[in-house]
Amino acid sequence: MSMQITNQADYALRALLFVARLGPGKQAPSNVIAEEMHMSRMFLSRINSQLSNAGLISTRRGARGGISLAKAPSEITIYDVVTAIDGPIGLIQCTRDPNCCTLCEECTLRTFWLGTEQMLINHLKNSTLEQML
Repeated sequence: MSMQITNQADYALRALLFVARLGPGKQAPSNVIAEEMHMSRMFLSRINSQLSNAGLISTRRGARGGISLAKAPSEITIYDVVTAIDGPIGLIQCTRDPNCCTLCEECTLRTFWLGTEQMLINHLKNSTLEQML
C-alpha cells in the first residue's frame, strides 16, 4: 500500500481527458491517444481494459474504432478513475483492517489517518473530468 497514485492511474486520467476534450459522443483511436499522451500502446491497452471493465469507456474495434467515454465528463470522478486502476484508497493498513494492530481500539493515529483518508476520498469524489477540462 502506497500513498502515491500510480503512473497507470495518472495516464488513465490523461487519456480520459484527451477523449473528453473531443466532445460528446466522439472517439479517438488508441494509437492516437498513446502518441499524444507519450505512452506505449501496450500500456494504454491495459489501462483501457480496466477502464472498460469499470464502465468508464466504450471501445470499438476496426478501422472506424476507438475509445469514447461511457458517461458524460461531469459523471466521471477522479475517484472513479483512480480506484478503477489502483483499487481502493488506503493510506495505512489499519484504516482497512483494524485487526492488523492490537492498539487500533485506542490509537489516536488511526483516527487521524481515517479522517485524512476520508478527506482525500471526498476530494477525489467531488472532482470530475469536466472540472479538469
